Amino acid sequence: MLSLVCGVAMMSECRADDELQPLSYNNPGLVVDLGVGLWAWPVPCDADGDGDFDLIVSCPDKPSNGIWFFENTTGDTSGNKFPVFRAARKLSSTVHYVMPSYVDGGMRVLTPGFEYSDFVQTGLEKRTALPVSAKFYKPEGTQPKGPKVRHNQWRYTDFDGDGALDLVVGIEDWSYYGWDDAWNENGEWTNGPLHGFVILFHNDGSSDKPKYADPVKVSTADGSPVDVYGCPSPNFEDFDGDGDLDLLCGEFLDGFTYFENTGTRRKPAYAAGRRLTLTDGSRLTMDLEMIVPVAFDWDRDGDFDLVVGDEDGRVALVENTGRFTPDHAPVFNAPKYFQQEADTLKCGALATPVGFDWDGDGDTDIVSGNTAGYVEFFENLSGPGVEFPAWAAPVRLKAGGEVFRVMAGPNGSIQGPAEAKWGYTTLSIADWDGDGLPDILTNGIRGAVQWLKNIGTRHQPELAEPQPVTVDWDGDVPRPSWVWWTPSENQLVTQWRTTPNAVDWNNDGLMDLVMLDHEGYLCLFQRVRDDGTLKLRPPQRLFHGVNVSETDSKHGISNRTPGPLRLNRSSAGGSGRRKIWITDWNGDGRSDLLVNSTNANLLLQVGDSRQAPWEFEDKGPLVKQNIQGHTTSPTTVDFNGDGIPDFIGGAENGRFYYFRNPRTEAKPATTANVQYEFIYETAPFPQCHASTIAETSEGLVAAWFGGTREKNPDVGIWVSQKRNGQWTVPVEVANGIQYSDGDGKIHRHPCWNPVLFQPATGPLMLFYKAGPSPQQWWGMLTTSVDSGQTWSEPRRLPENILGPVKNKPVQLADGTIVCPTSTETDEDKSKWQVHFEVTRDLGRTWTRIGPVNDGIEVQAIQPSILFAGPGKMLAIGRSRQNRIFRVASDDGGKTWGPLTLGTLPNPNSGTDAVTLKDGRHLIVYNHVPGDPKRWGGKRTPLNVAVSEDGTSWNAALVLEDEPGEYSYPACIQTTDGLVHITYTWKRQRVRHAVIDPSKLSLQPIVDGEWPATVVKQ
Repeated sequence: MLSLVCGVAMMSECRADDELQPLSYNNPGLVVDLGVGLWAWPVPCDADGDGDFDLIVSCPDKPSNGIWFFENTTGDTSGNKFPVFRAARKLSSTVHYVMPSYVDGGMRVLTPGFEYSDFVQTGLEKRTALPVSAKFYKPEGTQPKGPKVRHNQWRYTDFDGDGALDLVVGIEDWSYYGWDDAWNENGEWTNGPLHGFVILFHNDGSSDKPKYADPVKVSTADGSPVDVYGCPSPNFEDFDGDGDLDLLCGEFLDGFTYFENTGTRRKPAYAAGRRLTLTDGSRLTMDLEMIVPVAFDWDRDGDFDLVVGDEDGRVALVENTGRFTPDHAPVFNAPKYFQQEADTLKCGALATPVGFDWDGDGDTDIVSGNTAGYVEFFENLSGPGVEFPAWAAPVRLKAGGEVFRVMAGPNGSIQGPAEAKWGYTTLSIADWDGDGLPDILTNGIRGAVQWLKNIGTRHQPELAEPQPVTVDWDGDVPRPSWVWWTPSENQLVTQWRTTPNAVDWNNDGLMDLVMLDHEGYLCLFQRVRDDGTLKLRPPQRLFHGVNVSETDSKHGISNRTPGPLRLNRSSAGGSGRRKIWITDWNGDGRSDLLVNSTNANLLLQVGDSRQAPWEFEDKGPLVKQNIQGHTTSPTTVDFNGDGIPDFIGGAENGRFYYFRNPRTEAKPATTANVQYEFIYETAPFPQCHASTIAETSEGLVAAWFGGTREKNPDVGIWVSQKRNGQWTVPVEVANGIQYSDGDGKIHRHPCWNPVLFQPATGPLMLFYKAGPSPQQWWGMLTTSVDSGQTWSEPRRLPENILGPVKNKPVQLADGTIVCPTSTETDEDKSKWQVHFEVTRDLGRTWTRIGPVNDGIEVQAIQPSILFAGPGKMLAIGRSRQNRIFRVASDDGGKTWGPLTLGTLPNPNSGTDAVTLKDGRHLIVYNHVPGDPKRWGGKRTPLNVAVSEDGTSWNAALVLEDEPGEYSYPACIQTTDGLVHITYTWKRQRVRHAVIDPSKLSLQPIVDGEWPATVVKQ
């Protein structure tokens, strides 16, 4: 009976906070496929002595190495062939090639050279050496380079019925195969085959005192050796019920070969091997390869079934039907995988996860590839803000209506035909074609990058058939020198098993590709729009490494000196294999790299990142813990909703390991004047713009519009609150769905320019626009009585009332709210006018004042209102005339004077301003001139200036000055005197900056020139 003591390790082991933790399903009652790590070696038996069959599984991989016990608590398998097993418990560590032998009414367990007398109690802790060397086998003849023997499977059997247990060994001989890069130009393997021999050590003594003869190969009746395609897993049992022992073998790939004993029990003679079949006559194959079958009467019906371990750690029952083919081979049912109580998430082997809200419900799911070539979706069931969510069982994604799977096939792997069933999918998720829906880019075993276009909806994705990603090559299509096949026109073929990172690297609104090129350099494949067509330009080696070290003895980062970042300089089978994730790990506004290693090495972007080349410094692994095995695959998530990216590493065992980012806030700027943070790190929308911020009794609230890109119908209004020092996960609170535009149909329009305003009394107000364009939009209003947690049903404002068009209203002493607003009335956008809207009853009734300009001589929009003294107001804002406009009122906003141009430059981009408690005025804007002949302009740098009178300005801060868009600021001063600013950061995120205005050091702005000594803070 198996004795399990308290404290035995579970498959989901507890870790310290500073270590990696496997993600648990947290879903009681959920049942998933039973599985260990990479490669399952099953030992079916009654391990706990309760009369039913349990499963013990040996797993030799790195993170899950061990002898694992799966308890059957359902009962006898004669009545229930597929019990739900309990989650695994670990008995001991393990070694390769653990094999059971069912002899003399019991079970004995061997590995090469050793037997384990107390296996069901202690695993491999107690062993006895056998009188045969584990390295007895010597290949014959002359062989090419490469390993000689890999799989070495030892079992007992009474081969010839003489009563003494003989030793049989399955040998996988790679000496002729050579392993790597042996294809000719026609895709033919020029090395030898992979061999799987069965070796007999005849016992000339007794079972108790064995005396083994020299090894001989078991042969068929014609004298040729039994030889299958590697990993023979020999099973000597009476499969046909005629009283002698037949031989059934597995192989390195996916099939089974049966050698019928046509001799006698005492004098075996084996017929030529035949492939096993199913009831319909088709071949019996497993889903994956590296299979390990163990013959065992699982259902107690008197015939031998097969309990088969698969490469991804699952175990299947292949049930013997009791029927035979006309040539006397047993017939089996199709494999069916055993189930267990769900413990930790698992995606096959060598999992390659991506954190992404795949179903569009606002939380972060996981989509992952694996060695088998599948892509699987793990749905987050807990919603946003839960650090350790509950999860649904994985679902394999379909493309073109069929389960998507990349497979090498007979000649698609550089390492030869033995890898026919592997796919090694790596992936990223992004809106590749700009239609507002997330697509998937995959790479795999062939190095051919594919695009799976989403033709469904945001909440119900559906993938089309894969199509190749193409590059606008300047000449011949480059490919790794070892790729024997010819790519199609413009096809992207690069190194195998490396991540294709779809990312808008240069912040131009187009999705680029960052990945290894055919020589192993990390490159930018820039996306451009040419005559309305999206094209991918040839790669540029613009990523450089500084002090990059060898991080991984097998496939390490290669740079030892500064220069282009070459993440793998190896060739053929040693090439590629780099799993890369792009994220701002330390919150400094620069994109860093996480690259697979023992967990993941942080390549921190350093230096001036405003222009290429971009420099990275290898900071080493995130943690000391090693989950590597073959490889890891990094991604980031923000399950807890704190706006900070946390690490998930896919490991060799197929599990996902979580590590919380140790930083709690974005790093402060170079001086104490400004503190920065991102309101969110990841979100279910690719672009954002036009943020707004307000202070409530419960804290700060921010909003912005987010979606595919500005003007897309999927753009909605998103809100986040700052609670207990952290921003909550963004939630969409409004969209542009209209149930009738006069035609009785449902329409969806984009949303625009939210504006938050907290009156002195009354609910928090959220104004926004909806409609197809700024020329056709209309005003909307929703309110919140709980500081932004819940919102009322949005209502449309009266005709000709828009509400504040971009910047916050102001409230007068009598409670009157004055909203600064504007219109862009002509389709050619040539008439921009400023006006004001007044409400005295929190938005129920309105009065319109203006416009205050003709909109032609000075084209102005998006004013901010300042207080210039008793009864005096000043409005300043955006114009198309290269400068910020100004217009004044001496009667509290009832009438306004002429609109003129001020002294500060403006590139036709939004501004915001606020009158501080000390009477000064503060403006946030892009201090760069525009071009009246062009729409928009350069939107960097982003500056802060201060004025005593609203006319003469002093330079205070540079918030951003790197390439990219930093625009549409909003600013308020809170009750503690601090100034809070939000703005668009590269259209990817909303950044929040906090300033203490009392500490600002000011320098005059003369003739519109920004002082060179005022640098980025």
